[in-house]
Amino acid sequence: MCLAIALVLSGQQALAQEAQRPSPDQEEPSVLNITDADAPHTLDAVEVVGTAEQEKKAIGNTSGASKEDVERRRASHMADLLDSISGVSANNLYAAPETSVKVQGIVGYGRVSQSLEGVTQNFHAFTKDIGRTGSIFVDPGLLSSIDVTRGVSTSTGTLGSLGGAVDFKYMDLDDILLPGKSFGGMIRGQTGFSKYRNGEKPSGSFFLGGRNERWDVMVGASDSRNDAYRIGSSFDKGDMLRNFHANNLEFRDRANTYLNPKVGDCSYLGVVGVTGGGRDGFRNCQLTPEKADWLKQAAKSGELKGTQRDADAQMVRLRHFFDDANSQSLELFATANHAKYETDQQPIIYIPEKDGSSFMPGTENGALWGGQPWSVGSELKSQVLSLKYKAAFSDLVNPQVQVFREVQDRKQRWVAQAGSVVPGEQIHYFVENESFGLKLGNASHFDVGTLGPLRLDAELQMARRNKNVDSYGEDEAYGKHIEDRLGIEYKGKKWDPDSRANTTGISLALSTEGNGPWQASAGIGWQRVSMDIYDLRYQIGGIRKEGTQYSVLHYYSDFLSQGYDNNTAYAMADTLANQQHAEFNNADTWVERDEKKRFNLKQAHFSLQYTKPGTGFTTYASVGYSERAPTSSEMYLYGMWLRQGFTANPHLEPEKNLLLNLGVNYQRNAWLMSQDSLHLGVGFYRNRIRNYIGYGPIWHENQASSEQNGVFASVNNLAPVIRQGFELNLAYQQPLFYIRTNITLPLRHNNKMCSHQNPSNKGYSSVRDPLTGNVTYTSIGKGDRLCYSGWNWIEDGQIEPISGSLTAALTPYQGRLELGGTLHYRGKQRASYWYVDSAQNKGRGHPSNSSSSALPDGDGFITADLYPSMMKVDLFLNYRFNDNLKMGVYVANLTDKMDGVPTTFGYNFYPGRTITANMEYRF
Repeated sequence: MCLAIALVLSGQQALAQEAQRPSPDQEEPSVLNITDADAPHTLDAVEVVGTAEQEKKAIGNTSGASKEDVERRRASHMADLLDSISGVSANNLYAAPETSVKVQGIVGYGRVSQSLEGVTQNFHAFTKDIGRTGSIFVDPGLLSSIDVTRGVSTSTGTLGSLGGAVDFKYMDLDDILLPGKSFGGMIRGQTGFSKYRNGEKPSGSFFLGGRNERWDVMVGASDSRNDAYRIGSSFDKGDMLRNFHANNLEFRDRANTYLNPKVGDCSYLGVVGVTGGGRDGFRNCQLTPEKADWLKQAAKSGELKGTQRDADAQMVRLRHFFDDANSQSLELFATANHAKYETDQQPIIYIPEKDGSSFMPGTENGALWGGQPWSVGSELKSQVLSLKYKAAFSDLVNPQVQVFREVQDRKQRWVAQAGSVVPGEQIHYFVENESFGLKLGNASHFDVGTLGPLRLDAELQMARRNKNVDSYGEDEAYGKHIEDRLGIEYKGKKWDPDSRANTTGISLALSTEGNGPWQASAGIGWQRVSMDIYDLRYQIGGIRKEGTQYSVLHYYSDFLSQGYDNNTAYAMADTLANQQHAEFNNADTWVERDEKKRFNLKQAHFSLQYTKPGTGFTTYASVGYSERAPTSSEMYLYGMWLRQGFTANPHLEPEKNLLLNLGVNYQRNAWLMSQDSLHLGVGFYRNRIRNYIGYGPIWHENQASSEQNGVFASVNNLAPVIRQGFELNLAYQQPLFYIRTNITLPLRHNNKMCSHQNPSNKGYSSVRDPLTGNVTYTSIGKGDRLCYSGWNWIEDGQIEPISGSLTAALTPYQGRLELGGTLHYRGKQRASYWYVDSAQNKGRGHPSNSSSSALPDGDGFITADLYPSMMKVDLFLNYRFNDNLKMGVYVANLTDKMDGVPTTFGYNFYPGRTITANMEYRF
């Protein structure tokens, strides 16, 4: 309707102008922009003359990845780009084509707003190691830039997230057309070469487009093929012996000599979790000297199977200008992606026998990777379609209307492992997420006396998300096996249910405009989430009420005392005891139904900055509040999966984050010479998340806490989760060289999980009288508050490391030559674990007898060393022959360092030394 009204209002207006992108020197430089490229932000390819199309001013640290950064790195994996941005990293396996972005310590399940061309994507699918993924599929071959917003910036696109927004931009016409040309194209290509090609096969992208006064048209395609890569083999042996988390790496010989850790090899061994089992227990074992040698030999033996990937993507961008005075336009954007890859690799190293002989295949010359490791084979398809209308009718009426649809179809297949109830069984998990919706917005510009020019952005978004799951897990396989063998009917548990979620969001944001020294922004937002979850089947407890349930013995003794004979007394007692049992206990403890969930989410922010005239100094502060609703997966995961057991917890509450950003930026042009520039920024961030959703033990609704040790589910953390730290960005540039650096310095805060025994608030304690057999049930509501670290303590207890990069390059010949390098640094990786002394075994089984490091006196945190600090060096050479042709060489990980990130059950190893050549040709 809005679109129709706008079309009627437009009429036939003035003659068309050819749409042009403003040149950088026409734009107002922002003293806050400290991106690696040192360039002011540019507007969309089509600019409307007038105030309606002015972009909102950014407050604070806005560093992301510019077009120049993307072109220089020519990364085939998104992690290479994301890990180079301050306060940002990739929370996904390196070889995966999808990505999950961490911003200032916030990550996963939609906590960070991730979007492609403004269309939000945070699709959820459970994986074992990176289990909190809210993923987006972005093809590096089509990528132009990455915009990162830190903190809360109120809009309908960020409603439902906790803080931070990342928008990936694909190539546009101005990125491919030669200056002054209205038609042209671009070809990009790259390939690994020499013995250090390291899996990088020939890949590339192609773009073709043109424009006239009323149309912009562009198409593009990308194709990437990556064989499995070798990981680095260089490391400091002493650091690896002290700091490498060796739990997840199996060294296998004929007799499985090293299958189980030995006393003396582990800083901590035999620590039991609060459930009394091993799944939430803790051990942190290190490499022995011989294991370190075997690891180096395996790294040199060949590529790590399971790191291969094939991906392709296509895109189209179409704009139509209405040729009128109201600058109306329509833009169609569409992209389709497809990839095959593997995740959750658990590599095994084959080693020689103790006597030096060879039994495991290939070990005649030492250790090597043990063939194809266990992994999850994945196939991913993604589509995004967006149609956007915008216009500028007046200062107060500047509408935007967007209709969008997106689909992510993920298929995962694997073989159940040893230790499963169905080892060797073919298992699968297919999930299709589809989202479509309508977004209405308007920007109003007005002047309020002493406050100066202001901008009011109002938005309304209505969307629908459908999740369809086809899964065949360990429970189902085992149930079918029992049904076939014993004839016992199996009623399947719903591992991850189908769901439909309708969201309605409204936001208002007021911000200053103009060039005054004071700039401010404030906003509020509200989102209604209405979720329907289908075909549920999960188990709860069977207690109906509190009180004393009398036993047969109780009634029998009572009737005997009244003079009844034995047979009569027993028959009467049995009848009454059965009545008591029915009164206090449900016969069926399975919930089989559809359920509805409703959440009302809030968001607000206020930002203020001041630039002292004539100094280049800008100080800023931003405070924000935002909430996130639990997903259907978090609430209703149920059953055994990848050797982990889960139960449903439909009583989850929304997460709530209060966040703060403070900082100072400095910008100066002509600092040491007339053509140089300096950008410096230092910022502090702090996120305080309440009700953070992690994994922990719970007791079912209507279940007595004495009946078992609890089962795992998603739970709300009663203790706040704190993520805080500093970011530093520095860039200096002059005609002959540039230097850019960024450092992220997280401040350590040990986070533990605390939750109630019974989140349902319907828990019971039960006490059985040993003499009479009577059971007394007492309502305990939510029960005790338990504090612990869960089975994925590596993720929940992560102590974020220091990270940073330094890039320096010479740029002679008017910038046509770029010769330089990048130094990457990541500090020692560690995690904290909350040790509960009362849960430990006594006597010789106490973990103090098998741990080489000291345990706390009582409850307390212990620290696991996971991976040593890492420093890598990249070199690059780029030369632009003319406006048409540019070529380059990139050497990644020059010194072949072994780099990796431990996960809950495996490792995310990065490639070793890799040399690629690239070219770009525009015509």
